[in-house]
Amino acid sequence: MKAHFRLRWVVWGMALAYLILDLLVISGPLRRRIDSWSIDSPASLEQAKKSGVVAVVHGRSITASQLERACHERVWLEGKSWPDIDAARRKSIRQECLTTLIDQQLLRTIIPKSKSIPPAKDEEIEQRVRQLADRFASAEEMKNAMKKQGISGEKELRLRAAAEIEQDHFIESRLQPLIAVSEQEAKEFYEKNKTSLARPAMVKLRHVFWAILGKEPDAVKAVAGAALAALQAKQKTFEQLAAEMSEDERSKSIGGALGWITNERLPGDFTAPVFAMAKNQPDIFASKIGWHLVEVLDKRDSSPRSFEECREEIIRSLADVKRKPAINKLRESLRAEHHKDIHVFQALVDSME
Repeated sequence: MKAHFRLRWVVWGMALAYLILDLLVISGPLRRRIDSWSIDSPASLEQAKKSGVVAVVHGRSITASQLERACHERVWLEGKSWPDIDAARRKSIRQECLTTLIDQQLLRTIIPKSKSIPPAKDEEIEQRVRQLADRFASAEEMKNAMKKQGISGEKELRLRAAAEIEQDHFIESRLQPLIAVSEQEAKEFYEKNKTSLARPAMVKLRHVFWAILGKEPDAVKAVAGAALAALQAKQKTFEQLAAEMSEDERSKSIGGALGWITNERLPGDFTAPVFAMAKNQPDIFASKIGWHLVEVLDKRDSSPRSFEECREEIIRSLADVKRKPAINKLRESLRAEHHKDIHVFQALVDSME
């Protein structure tokens, strides 16, 4: 019995010695097998290279071709092409696009498990697809762009649109606590910005317009001067002059009326002389685009607004300011929460052209 027991210990000792030798000394079959399982191993790196995989998120691969398409789409939306981008900027764009793809893959994993996020509605999908279609001059141009981005057809486009909408809903649901604006924050902003929140000065006016593009400026000035003289002599009414002579198609049929304007609404070379004019004293002046016959019908001075009048506007503005950093913080927290399930083959990413 004792001999049998000693034999068992000898066998265990030999097995343990072999494991130590295999794993730590000679990198034997067992070590190589374990290394092949490790995502950080040279074997895994080589396999990723052969498969064109640049990252793995929850066991799902992100390929080099996906990353390349995302980069090309990114610069395409900016009105550029990939060859226009220098090497340093390419590297930066590639990392940003890879992070976005990782975030999207994370959301695809998380959202199906979240019972609080409803599926995208048909009308939402239709709107998203229409917004995309509006970027193109024709259906054929859109079809070619889809092909370049690896989108096989309308069915896949709608599936992608639905996934994006559901991701937006998920992010929005998590975002609200991060962008909430307290009453105290809103009041503090109001106190610091009372002047800029005041109602701006406004003028109510009408005009007759003559463009100078392709014309002799002095000749256009003479026409405007003659129109002013006819108005002052009461030979023509303002409405008649607008209907007969104005080159502003939007206002000529309504007596040249522009309604109430602020000095931020139109170019300074138009608003500066207008705000300097007295009421009911029509005059002519030139801007960069032409000559104007203008009459100011009424004026309103700048006036303060109460906190209650500004409250909703302030809350929306402050929430918008918080939105982008909050989205970045949310995505960072999701990546941190799932970091064990995210692996990037950075050497392969850096080797891309």
